[in-house]
Parts: sequence; C-alpha cells; structure tokens
Amino acid sequence: REVNQQKAQEAVGESAKLSGKYRVFYADPPWQYGNKGLTEYGHAESHYPTTSTKDLAGLPVKDLAHDNAVLFLWATAPMLPDALQVIAGWGFSYKTCMVWDKVKHNFGHYVSVRHELLLIATRGSCTPDVKKLFDSVQTIERTKQHSAKPEQFRKIIQTLYTKGRKIELFARKESKGWKTWGNQLPTS
Repeated sequence: REVNQQKAQEAVGESAKLSGKYRVFYADPPWQYGNKGLTEYGHAESHYPTTSTKDLAGLPVKDLAHDNAVLFLWATAPMLPDALQVIAGWGFSYKTCMVWDKVKHNFGHYVSVRHELLLIATRGSCTPDVKKLFDSVQTIERTKQHSAKPEQFRKIIQTLYTKGRKIELFARKESKGWKTWGNQLPTS
C-alpha cells in the first residue's frame, strides 16, 4: 500500500510536465476508497496506485483547460461526492452523466452495483459540435481487466466533439487523436 501511495504521488508530480490548452478531457482517476469499505471487494490498490481526492482535485487541470472546455470523468457510485469535488477543483461545473451498465452483478453494501457513472462537466460554454443524441445508459459487458472502460464511450465523445485538442488523464494506452497522460501507459 505504501509503495502504491508513493507511485501515486510521483504520478501527481508528473502532471506538472503537461502543457498546452485542451478543449476535451477524459479521465478515469485512480480513486482512493479509503474507509468506504470497497477495497475488500474491488481491491483497486492491488491493481494500480490510488490517489486521494485532495491530491486529484489539486492537479493543475484548470491550467490546461480552454475557457470553453468539457470534462468526461469516470466515478463509481460510492465516489460520487468525491468526483464532484474533483470537478470543482479542476474548474468545471457538473452538467449531467452517462451510465455504463456492466450487465453482470457486482458487490455492494446496499445493492448490487453493476454500473459506473461518466460525469459530464463544462467550463464556460462547451456544447457538442455535433447534435446527435446518445442513450444515456450504455449496456456493455465489462472485461476481465480491472477498471477497464469500454471504447464505446471514447467513440461517443469523439463523435460529439470533433474540434479542439483532446487529452486523456490516467490513460492506460495511447489513443489516436488524443494526448495521453498516465503512469500505466506503456513505455517506449
């Protein structure tokens, strides 16, 4: 756990190397569940270094954002209040969300939590470039890779936002048309 926390702190420090301005942000933060009880189920910290909400909210994302920008931020239901803090810390205002229905049941304290939320927030005015409506609930069976998100959501974002620079924070792989930043990216 201590090693993961050190790696998370190093990753936060690496964010200072980012530069330029971006219009579209896509982020899947390594949430630190702490005493929310989910570590016994999901064991996020055994898969990758996690980061505190305070450290996530303190990342200089607002310095990288155009005056008119959009953020797509992944959050689990227990982390929703924390995600709203991060959105505010990054200089965005929450607007709405999409839901990923993972199909198969998952553990939870009160209900079977088989979904994740893709929160949508803006800074200034950043309505989609393309007027196309997508269903707010996407039913896609999850993969075996811990915390991996379906590519369908990136495709929706790319369809809606065709203009401006895009960046994925906490990325696990390179993606064409996106600047990627994250400590799980393959090294070259």
